Amino acid sequence: MNKIDYLSNEMAEETLKEAADTFFGKRKKIDDEIELLREQAKKIQAMAKKIRAKASGLNFMLLDQDWINKFWARLGLGESVYPSIKGEWKGKESMPWAMTIRGRYQKAVLSLYQELGSLVRDYTHGRYIDHPSIKGKKVITPNFSSLKTWAESINRDIEAINCSSRPDDVMSFTRRMNVEEDSKREQVGSGLEYKYDEQLCLTPVDFDSLELEQFPELPFKKSHLETVRDLCRSICTENKERVRAVLDRTSS
Repeated sequence: MNKIDYLSNEMAEETLKEAADTFFGKRKKIDDEIELLREQAKKIQAMAKKIRAKASGLNFMLLDQDWINKFWARLGLGESVYPSIKGEWKGKESMPWAMTIRGRYQKAVLSLYQELGSLVRDYTHGRYIDHPSIKGKKVITPNFSSLKTWAESINRDIEAINCSSRPDDVMSFTRRMNVEEDSKREQVGSGLEYKYDEQLCLTPVDFDSLELEQFPELPFKKSHLETVRDLCRSICTENKERVRAVLDRTSS
């Protein structure tokens, strides 16, 4: 091997190494991001279970499906997921106290409604908490909106990588760098075509595959809270004994 051949091979090796590092480095970064995204999604799924449990408790307080449907319809959420959540009482939290059955019932329903609204808000937008290790710094908790934005950002990066660093192009480039090998292949008519794109191109993140529920936020204007109170009064007036039984159940 003469000096020129030696330098050419050395340059080719350097170029190949740089191309490989760039190609696989970008893929590794994306793979790591997707793995972290899925880990955060699991935390969101745990929050969704709490939302469903709280909604179930609220629906339990509403006595039956007719009142459940009326309640959510009056709040503009009749077509949402909330009316379909089965009413069951699994909570052990203490209910607000009041002198009368109506007062206790109204406060209990309002309390559950507000707690549910807070859970949904945190689930959808997150909330700021103290950083676990950096004093004075705040971080936002995992939430549906941030994860959706993050998935969209990852997909934009994937599209850019698939367009600028196509596997077919990278593999063909590495073959072309080996001039002597290519020359021999062409002489015997064994040039190769590369079809790596279908197998090696990065696949966009399917956000739906994360199985994250989307819960509509609860309205909290003064008029909405008054609607809740009105409904509680109506329920209690028409079903006093059933309301008493429900309150006894939730306080036991």
